[in-house]
Amino acid sequence: MKKLFTIGMAALLLIVLTLPAAAKVKIGGIVFTDAYYLDRSKENAHFYYGSDANVSYTNIRIEVPTHSRFYVTWTNEDNVGMHIELGFGNGNTVGLRKAYGWWDVNSMFQLMAGKSTTPFSPLYPSQLLGTHSGSHNIGGKGYGEFYSGRFAQVRGTFKFGKNARLVIALVDPNGKAKKVGQMGPWNDYQTNTKIPRIDIGVPIYVGPAKFYPTFLYQHRTVDNPEPGSADNDLDTYIASLGVKAGFGPFVIAAEGNYGNNWGNTRGQIGYSPPSALANAVLKNNGQINDANTYGFWFDLSYKFGPITPHLIYGQMKTKNENAAGAEMEAKSQMWGVSIPIDLAKGFRIRPELMWYDDGDTSTAGSTSVDNGKYGIYGLKFEVKF
Repeated sequence: MKKLFTIGMAALLLIVLTLPAAAKVKIGGIVFTDAYYLDRSKENAHFYYGSDANVSYTNIRIEVPTHSRFYVTWTNEDNVGMHIELGFGNGNTVGLRKAYGWWDVNSMFQLMAGKSTTPFSPLYPSQLLGTHSGSHNIGGKGYGEFYSGRFAQVRGTFKFGKNARLVIALVDPNGKAKKVGQMGPWNDYQTNTKIPRIDIGVPIYVGPAKFYPTFLYQHRTVDNPEPGSADNDLDTYIASLGVKAGFGPFVIAAEGNYGNNWGNTRGQIGYSPPSALANAVLKNNGQINDANTYGFWFDLSYKFGPITPHLIYGQMKTKNENAAGAEMEAKSQMWGVSIPIDLAKGFRIRPELMWYDDGDTSTAGSTSVDNGKYGIYGLKFEVKF
């Protein structure tokens, strides 16, 4: 991994050194360090780690999360640009976060191609501590946030003055998706695709407020449904509405997401109990049952000079059926504070105190399972240039 990182850095520097004189280049990066205390109840430790249900779990961690990064952005006089971004951290892991280029064809239209975030569900709460906690705690994933991911795509952006845009992205539909109830690594299962995933965003700017209505759709067919079954369609669709408004030092941000089969498309929804159920089920009778999920969060902040406290709440809920057709349901919640403090130019610390309730997983005709609670308390160090 160290060799790969060295090669990557050398490649980026080579690009910079060979650029024509008329080009503009921006180089930047940020290193995060998480230092926190993780405290799980015995039920919660059992849910995430499969440990003894009678044993709670506490742990001190100091780690460099994988969203630490280094990037180069290049533009030329013909309104063409390129962005390359490498991520690193958590045991010498190095990976490509972004690699895309764009052309501003005119003042009203931009064409982009490459790997980047998509226009769907663009906001996230200011919760950043605990990426490698075992429950993937960053940006409220699993507790209200659907992160659409960074994937290869072809995207067009149509600009309507200064107040609105239409963004349409054709996203690579392949990749891994979870099976129902599976924790840990994401595994492929046999499905076919004939069209790309379609992500659409219509950001609207009205005075101090910005609105982000977005929509995601992906169609797959299951290759091996039960014999005699004609039900092999597997659709993921999610609607999202985000808003962010600033009134002097006070800022409110919020987003809601609702749809079917979140886990059957690429993206990040965390590892909470409703995340584990958010996948279509191929039932014993050969029919496919759609998982229905909603999630929402809000983030209220107020700036006091170099200090900006954030008050955060989020919730996620999934309804589904198991293979036998029994109804299942799970809900999770998060709440807490995140307080970025700018100590010097390029140096920030972020105390964060967050509580997570993984609730119960209930199955019709069976006893509910208590998934327990946990807390993450600590500091995030941020150094950037």
